Amino acid sequence: MPAASEAAISKSQEAVLRNALDSLLVTFDGDLEARYRQHAHSRARDLISHSVYLLGLLYLVVVVPVMLLVDTAEMVAWRNYGVYPIAVALVALWCSTRLSWLKPHTVLVLYLALGLALTGTLLGAIRFDGLFPGQISAFETIYILIIGFSILRLPPRQTLTSCLCALAAALLVALLRQLPLPLLSMLLYFAIPLLICTLNGYILDISARRNFANNLLLESESAQLARWREQAERDTLRQQQLNLFLERIAGNLTPAQLLERVLSYLIEQIDAKAGAAYTLENQELVRLAAWGLNADAEARRRLPRDETLLGAALNQKLLVQQHSVPEGYLDLEVGEGKRQPATLLMWPIHQGDVALGIVEVAGARPFSAPEEALLNELHRPLAFALQSAQRRQHFLDRMGERDRTAQA
Repeated sequence: MPAASEAAISKSQEAVLRNALDSLLVTFDGDLEARYRQHAHSRARDLISHSVYLLGLLYLVVVVPVMLLVDTAEMVAWRNYGVYPIAVALVALWCSTRLSWLKPHTVLVLYLALGLALTGTLLGAIRFDGLFPGQISAFETIYILIIGFSILRLPPRQTLTSCLCALAAALLVALLRQLPLPLLSMLLYFAIPLLICTLNGYILDISARRNFANNLLLESESAQLARWREQAERDTLRQQQLNLFLERIAGNLTPAQLLERVLSYLIEQIDAKAGAAYTLENQELVRLAAWGLNADAEARRRLPRDETLLGAALNQKLLVQQHSVPEGYLDLEVGEGKRQPATLLMWPIHQGDVALGIVEVAGARPFSAPEEALLNELHRPLAFALQSAQRRQHFLDRMGERDRTAQA
């Protein structure tokens, strides 16, 4: 059901749908009613598109034998009521399903074609009342009502309106031409069939509305299950990424070893192409790890904190993605030479208010929001591990210096 899946339903609409299924007359709110009407029109449009030739064949089967077997003055005049209007309606339906500029107006053409054909057959039945052409027009009137209400299954209210407009047009023409109105005959071939077809149309419409509501609810539940499954898969993947990261940074590592492992992790997980990791020492950023740097970037081992992009990102304490990368800054080495990265991701590392360092990676594409969210989740364990590694390194350095002093 294409129309049913065009948009998701809200919680309130879901409640309306469930209440509608429990009631005898299935009714929707404004938005759902509009979507159902669009669905019904789309169904009729598709049915017309696939069956317009069948309707044309049925028209020929009814009309051609009568025209060939009965050749009287009344039958020649009957063609103006029971042949040509229906032919025009069928041609209009064919055009509305085949011509691109007319397809958006197919529904309007459907109602106009129904009204035109019904007006013609009603006039024919009134004009030739008591004659053979009048009987044929009466039968055609009943056929058209059945097609409109039961075969095309157009919304019954709009179809009834179109039929009543056709009746009004036929009565107006009949009065202008001073034709006697056979009220009893019209009751038999129009009023009673219209009542029966309308009742049947509403019954079919209730069934169609129930199917529409059921399909919407099933699609909503399926979409919800799919979202839960996708969320579970994302959570599982995120936990696996977190576990892998914790495994990488576990152990008694030096700051340099830790940051080297962090860079290798980023290369694998977020498809970074190059990167460098710095620690903050005496208001200078000192590079302790690098991956895939070009010669110019490799030469930058110590940077002043307040005079670089890295320093500005470190002061902001936020993950920053820079899309306008300065020329020559962390260029990517590719087969045909150097190429500027599409984006530069700067990941400052803080433990509380204390700045510890920063990691920068370059990518051939902008990094996605889920990748940034992953780094935000990894910040706390990385900051704790880096601070522990720095303290351990400082302790080892002091112990080594004390040993050297004692030996001297």
